[in-house]
Amino acid sequence: MVGLEEDIENLKGWLHRFESFIPANPKGKQKGLFKSFPGFNQDQGFCAKFLYDTNYDRILSPKDVTEIAKESNHEKRILDAVKLFEENIKFLADIKNCDVIMCVIPKSFEGKIVLENKDEEPVEGTAEDDDGPELETNFRRALKARAMRFNVPIQIIREYILHDNKKSQDAATKAWNLCTALYYKALQTIPWKLEVDENRPKVCFVGIGFYRSRDKQTIQTSLAQIFNENGKGVILRGTPVTEDKEDKKPHLTFEQSYSLLKDALTKYKFATGMMPGRLVLHKTSKYYDDEQDGFEQAMAELGITEYDIVTVMETDLRFFRNGLYPPVRGSLFQLTEDRYVLYTRGSVHQYQTYPGMYIPAPLEIRIVSRVSSAKTVCREVLGLTKMNWNNTQFDNKYPITIGCARKVGEIMKYLGENEMPKESYAFYM
Repeated sequence: MVGLEEDIENLKGWLHRFESFIPANPKGKQKGLFKSFPGFNQDQGFCAKFLYDTNYDRILSPKDVTEIAKESNHEKRILDAVKLFEENIKFLADIKNCDVIMCVIPKSFEGKIVLENKDEEPVEGTAEDDDGPELETNFRRALKARAMRFNVPIQIIREYILHDNKKSQDAATKAWNLCTALYYKALQTIPWKLEVDENRPKVCFVGIGFYRSRDKQTIQTSLAQIFNENGKGVILRGTPVTEDKEDKKPHLTFEQSYSLLKDALTKYKFATGMMPGRLVLHKTSKYYDDEQDGFEQAMAELGITEYDIVTVMETDLRFFRNGLYPPVRGSLFQLTEDRYVLYTRGSVHQYQTYPGMYIPAPLEIRIVSRVSSAKTVCREVLGLTKMNWNNTQFDNKYPITIGCARKVGEIMKYLGENEMPKESYAFYM
């Protein structure tokens, strides 16, 4: 653990509290939605326990924290804060044999180093990213990238999370989310996986995403986690790409799409020991002819004959149903033979409510090429929205193939050209 002494004491208090049963919030309006936490121990639930002591603590100096917070230059202030944590992460990774490092951000850094959560960046690197300073400097993204070289995943904790207040989640929900993330990062073991039909070929899912460089001058390719039903997979960084002159969307050449997918599948085989029997490709914009040709050529050379090529994108369409609640999660509407509207967020029968704050926006699923039924393709998209092990939210809007691409791109832009990105999602979430 890295942080001010009082913050580390509070964090240990929470970890100790997580070991025992925590009842669901009795004041919650949605009774069936929020569940009691069984306790993080070896007897039930995760069937594991936390191991930690003062030998693995790195206490930050209050004087150093105050001086950084007072720095007037915005970029220097953030980079100094990153360096402060990086030095202590390096020590723990080099000297101690730890599995995950928890970094508690001091309260005085709120608003100066870390800002209130904003909506996530657009999935694609488009003109929407052009607002803001000429050179992006983000504390979380920079620290994740710098810490990657030490080969130990980190967990960033905001100080206010260590208190029971209106700003943070109820204790049981907090326990579910934090313990799930720590379990995955520390053990590199997934807490749940997709439902698998043993009679079907083994499936591999690939998400292609794009991100702008920090200076917004170039667009890099970000290949999201390529993984199977068990969550095993790899992450690979691509090369700079160009924008289409007409629609301003990133555009891979034949050579880029070919080498990107072939390299990824080769690494996937090395990591899992086999090639997939079927491959599903997800992207959030249209497939140009040369892009698709490159992907198909790579699959053909590697002997993959069964594949589905799919676009998962935003839509302005909205559907309404009688009553107070929006359409049910999982609702599927067919527009044409290969165009569908899928609600990945919506009302849930099991909880008798809609667990969101705003009117849910469905996704449009465009099937470019397929061997599977449209219903299978859409069912897999829905299942993949549950595959984010950073929390226990069962209805993320995007499948992990797209959501992971976004998270990977946010952090990869802080890696140097010669720095090798980690292949596990644990280093990006």
